[in-house]
Formats: sequence, structure tokens, C-alpha cells
Amino acid sequence: MTKKLLFVAAVLFTTSAGCSTPVTPTDPTPANTIEPTTAPVEMQHLATPTITSSYNETGEFSIYLVKQEISSGLILETDLDQLELEEVPILSIADITTYTWETHEMELTPSAYWRMAQLQASISLGVGLPFVICVGSERVYGGAFWTSYSSAIFGGIVIDVHPAEKYRPIRIQLGYPSAEWFTAEDLRSDPRIFQSLDEAGKLR
Repeated sequence: MTKKLLFVAAVLFTTSAGCSTPVTPTDPTPANTIEPTTAPVEMQHLATPTITSSYNETGEFSIYLVKQEISSGLILETDLDQLELEEVPILSIADITTYTWETHEMELTPSAYWRMAQLQASISLGVGLPFVICVGSERVYGGAFWTSYSSAIFGGIVIDVHPAEKYRPIRIQLGYPSAEWFTAEDLRSDPRIFQSLDEAGKLR
């Protein structure tokens, strides 16, 4: 009888111990699997940003020389759309490193500074070298490249290229030799120019 009781007790103890063994829950996710996050969504958003401006429609800021012979004085009275411009701009937005909007002063790349300095050989000391500033295909205003060597006065918008000889910033200024001689309309702050320079990251 005693042996039988001991046998039953042993069976009950073994069964009880097996049920009470703590079972660690198994993670159904494989160890080498990375849980999904919101990062792919964010990266996809950054790769295809929402375009809120119309840069392609606005176009790029550029300066073209006038192809036909015309005096700087006449460019102030001529319909810009009637002028024939060179096919390639003498100064493009890629040539500008920074543009200070308050003073309309431009810092250029080394190759652009060299190109501006070389214009002095083509500038007539009396009449300058006419140009047209464009934004994309739109012609905004005309003016003349000038040099400090000239003693002639001019009542339009001027870019004195002489500082480019020493790789110094050039400025789109009113009149020559100073603003007191300016008699035209100041179109330097046209919003199309601002938008083009701003979207290209050139403004300072």
C-alpha cells in the first residue's frame, strides 16, 4: 500500500512540474527581419518633392549682346523684341555665384570674370556695348556694358566691366558715371528676375 501511494505521489509531482515550467513566448518575426518604419515613405516624398513654383516657366536669368549694330542711346528707345540678339548669352545664371539684390552686384566664376574683362576691347568709349537682360525667352530691359576708362556719360542702365580685370564683383548700376545722369526707368527689380535668381539659389 505504501509503495502504491509513493508511486502515485511521484506521478503527480512530475506532471505538476511540467505544467508550471515557464514558457518564453516565441517572437514570430525572424531575427534577421527589420521591422517596417515610415522612413521609405519619407524618402519617397523627398525624392519627388511637390513643385510649388514655376521655375521652368520663369526661365533663367541671362544677359545677351545685341547682334546688330546699335548705339547704347538707341537701346533706350527701341522695342527690345525687335532686336536681334546673339544666340549664346554673354553671361548666364551659371556664371553667377552670388547676386546681392539690394545693390544688384554680381560675383562671378573665374571664367566669367575673364570674359567680362575681355569685353573692354570691344567697348566703344563713346557708346558702350548694348545688352539685353532676359529671363527665359522674355526680354526684361536693355542697357550697355561700359568701362571706367570712358569719360562719356550715359542715361541708361550700365554694367561697368572694368572691376572684372581684378576679379572684383560687377554691378548693374543706374547711369554713368553716376546715378545723377540716369534718365530711364529702373527695371532691375523686376519680379521675374528676382524669382529666377532666388530659385537658382543665387541671391544674397
